[in-house]
Amino acid sequence: MKLITLFALLFSTSLWAKSISLEFSTHNRKAVKVQLPKKFDQRSNWPLIISLHGYGGSSLLQNYYVRLNSFQNDFGYVYATPEGLKDSKGKGYWNAGEFCCDFDQSDVNDIEFIKVLIDRIKSSENIGRINPKKVYLIGYSNGAFLASKIACSNSIDIAGIVTISGTSDLRDSNGELLDEAELNCEHQRAIPVLHVHGDEDTTITYNGFDNGRTAHVGARAQLRRWGLHNGCDDELTPVASPFNATNFVKGKETQHFEMKNCLAPVEHFKVHGGVHFGIYKKSFTKRILKFLLD
Repeated sequence: MKLITLFALLFSTSLWAKSISLEFSTHNRKAVKVQLPKKFDQRSNWPLIISLHGYGGSSLLQNYYVRLNSFQNDFGYVYATPEGLKDSKGKGYWNAGEFCCDFDQSDVNDIEFIKVLIDRIKSSENIGRINPKKVYLIGYSNGAFLASKIACSNSIDIAGIVTISGTSDLRDSNGELLDEAELNCEHQRAIPVLHVHGDEDTTITYNGFDNGRTAHVGARAQLRRWGLHNGCDDELTPVASPFNATNFVKGKETQHFEMKNCLAPVEHFKVHGGVHFGIYKKSFTKRILKFLLD
């Protein structure tokens, strides 16, 4: 009996050491599972990555698109994949600006929620080994809009972002055009940014969208916004041979660009023939992790 009890304790401890669930019932949110690397208790100051899903997405789908579990022990990081609230259509969403995706106009403050999540992870008795200077965001679609918005906020000190198939607003809440070159950040900190976008995306189009009422900037304009913020030269320069990033396009379809003379890197993966939805290869995940963590 004692042996069975000991085995159960060891087994449960092993599971506990791999993930911890944080409750957010007071914020009307689902619990957030925080994934821990092996040997978590043997060092401190782990990087933290928050992965943000797209409209209608979930933590499960986000983990399927961006396979952060594949390299967690190799690179050494803690990660969490929170979920936004559900709208009247039952779709998970983030309030990430005028274009996307608080269509019910709930005015929920998702920046505050992510701040609370990060603070909870940092202060948790069971986690707490987070380097406050190494908090990163990876966002897909609606989550990419939110990642850019958070990175521009003074509320959270973000060390770098990867945005996939999502940019930022081109019109304000009154429908007035914003300066295409301005991020309007609340701070002047240079932040590493990698933007990934398919040039055949018809949802968040590569060249931008504007119907006179609501609008988003295109991929190049988004990169120019971050380039100006980070003090870069304006041009995007190819830096490596094309590579295969997605299972949806055959061959080496993705070109890697960067801006020069930046205070913090601004880089771009242009997926030729890429659409909005993509199942990315593990080698792609490895590249974005190297960008953030190396």
